[in-house]
Amino acid sequence: MSIETTEREIHLIKLDIDGTSTNPDFSTLNQKLKTVLQKLKERGHKICFTTGRNYLSALPFYQEVGLDTFLVTYNGAYINNPSKNNADELVLNPIANQVVKDILNEPIIKQNLHNVLIDKIDRTTISTSDDIYYEEIFFNGNPYTKGENVLQLLGEQDALQLVLEFSKNDEMFNNILMLLRSKYNASVTFYSGSKLKAKSPGDKVLVPDPEKTIIKIRNKFASKGMGAEWVASYYNIPLSHTIAFGNDVNDIELMHTVGKGIVTADSDNHLKAYAYGITDCGVLNSDGVARFLANYFELK
Repeated sequence: MSIETTEREIHLIKLDIDGTSTNPDFSTLNQKLKTVLQKLKERGHKICFTTGRNYLSALPFYQEVGLDTFLVTYNGAYINNPSKNNADELVLNPIANQVVKDILNEPIIKQNLHNVLIDKIDRTTISTSDDIYYEEIFFNGNPYTKGENVLQLLGEQDALQLVLEFSKNDEMFNNILMLLRSKYNASVTFYSGSKLKAKSPGDKVLVPDPEKTIIKIRNKFASKGMGAEWVASYYNIPLSHTIAFGNDVNDIELMHTVGKGIVTADSDNHLKAYAYGITDCGVLNSDGVARFLANYFELK
């Protein structure tokens, strides 16, 4: 989608990472998009990655572009400015320690859980698995603690994110979703999707795993939309001059909040219903994001 504009005001540009800004390996940044973002930064626009990734996994993308703005991670539960050595740091709405324990001790979850990952309030990660999905999306070469007794490793700390992995079984999975909705609705919000796996053995290109499902849980009041409001207010940029890009259902709040919410061509149709625009696909989704921004801001 191409939109001509004569607006020259400073904009806030918020971008999801996985499937929006990355190549198909989910671990490297699209270089066309990187060039566009750097040109926009030179013009004074504020670039902000907004992701469900944990902080250490998102940080290399931020550093590669050379940003000096805020970084929104854990789906909005943590906002900080790495360029200032985290002097500007805001921890928002972690999941209470007891809520994490209660969820993991639910019988239907304990009986069907394959793997669990917890990002603690101190930004360290605990995981029962180190397969390529966790390695590429969550660890990204950073240290983490692997262990089966995640509650013991969590101790009394609160959590920024809780990730649960199950086999695909509609009846079981629906019961878990209804349990979370009915019993924990006052404390957490969550969304689900396919786990990713290597396209072929040894390949770093990731594709949805038809046999596995993931639930990502965060605090009820943490969202990418809330993060957009906070960052826009900090920079005194109206939401009408905020453009956001995403590709997954955890971007719905973001699409609701900003002036122009743009989704990638292969996004779920449910997400597209909330979009102001849809990128053209081209070779990569992130190519489409780069072209959209170049056209919108009339970059040469």
